[in-house]
Amino acid sequence: MTKRGDCILAVGASASASELSAELKNLLHRGARLVVTVECAGIRDIVEAAGSKEMVFCDQTSIVVRKSSYIDGRTVGVLSNKAAKDINRDLARQLAEPTNLVSIRLDAVPI
Repeated sequence: MTKRGDCILAVGASASASELSAELKNLLHRGARLVVTVECAGIRDIVEAAGSKEMVFCDQTSIVVRKSSYIDGRTVGVLSNKAAKDINRDLARQLAEPTNLVSIRLDAVPI
């Protein structure tokens, strides 16, 4: 990671956009609200975003939640209420420690 990577929250995920459950992808495709829970070293933050019928969930290496409305194969949420720079700063410090494990949970809330 570099200083320019200020929009990146975590790397080395165990799943990609294409590997999300069919149920989650279907809910997000129908416009459900995405709730992303990020936890590391006992510190938690929550990010909310919108799903979209435009999402294709085809990327096999990445997952991206965006503040913008831009959609590509990595996108699983748009119009997010937070970017990586907006998350809890204590959590951000823990995420910066290379030996810490991070848990990221994606849930869809139907509207």
